[in-house]
Amino acid sequence: MDRSLQQVNTILNLAKLTESDIKKESHVLQFVPQILDSKQVKLLEVSKDTLEYLNSGECLFIKGNEDDHVIICSNSNTFELKEAETSNTMLLMPSLLQGKLLEDTGSRTLMQQEVFGVYHTYYEMRLTRPKLQSLRNVLAKYPYKGRNSEVIKEAVGLSFTELKTMIQASEEEIINRLQEMPAAKVKGKWRLLDVGFLFGWVSYLDSILRQKQLSLEEVTQPIVNNWMGLYDTEDVNAKCISLFMEVDGSSLRWKSEAVSQLFALYLLPELRAFDSKDFFTVWQQSMPVGVITNEEHLNGVALVDYDSTPSLVKYLPEFELPEEINERLGILFRNRTKWTLQSITPYVQPLTDNNLNVAALLTKYARSSTINGVKYYSSKY
Repeated sequence: MDRSLQQVNTILNLAKLTESDIKKESHVLQFVPQILDSKQVKLLEVSKDTLEYLNSGECLFIKGNEDDHVIICSNSNTFELKEAETSNTMLLMPSLLQGKLLEDTGSRTLMQQEVFGVYHTYYEMRLTRPKLQSLRNVLAKYPYKGRNSEVIKEAVGLSFTELKTMIQASEEEIINRLQEMPAAKVKGKWRLLDVGFLFGWVSYLDSILRQKQLSLEEVTQPIVNNWMGLYDTEDVNAKCISLFMEVDGSSLRWKSEAVSQLFALYLLPELRAFDSKDFFTVWQQSMPVGVITNEEHLNGVALVDYDSTPSLVKYLPEFELPEEINERLGILFRNRTKWTLQSITPYVQPLTDNNLNVAALLTKYARSSTINGVKYYSSKY
């Protein structure tokens, strides 16, 4: 039913307002007969930056299945998607002029404004940590053990498009993690490089250097590419170089920590625990020329249990632990009751986000104590 100016003025009087308190133009709301179903059309609150991102023609992607919490991604960030309630009633309209944009005409007028939806809930976007551990898990189903181990000619693995659909993270975050982890494209498909293959790759190059009585610093990347061309494909060799070598112009040198961790991952899984004295001896003896091992290199890969007799090195790689913080800390504190910040950081760092760093997470989920001037973290319960 259309309202008249007299009816609008009556409402003003009830609200204890006068005509001088409002603009000359008043909006009269009319609810359309076929109001939108609030279960089918949802409202999403976005930040100014996200609005500019959408107005530029970019898209947001909603990801999740029955076992996941739903997330929403831009090209570079991951957001938690949560439903929020409001005590106010929100109306969905095609357009509505704000008060400051209304023209101050000479006489009072009424403008008809259609309402297409009524809402009491909406969705919020909160920046969150991408769920990237599943990236390694899905690629682990397609291990790459070297071209001589391939039994079928057809490409196996996952395309980047498939990974974007499966992994709860933005495109940029997935690309960055693929660059960091031991994964490479083989025949156009992404595969996880097997630890045994990587160990063989480094050992093969080291054997060539020993045979030629050269150190890695004495050769260039083109020379290494030429030697390793007999071992595997160009893309795989390039990834191995990025994982285990520092490239400074034409010079190369081993990344000691990365190589040490690789060899520890290769030596430990069979037994899961190793007499520490024997392990440190075998570990150093297996290193390429010029690489010196350090117990700190085991952080995030294994831990040394000095409370057992004899002391043991235990296989405990970060990538095998659950992503849920309480579950992960529970496993860590069952394996070692007290951790220094340095030793526990590689296990907690992957769970940090823009709001909580390692120290903040440990303050929230663990108990701290100081012994002989050194701060330790232990179970809260």
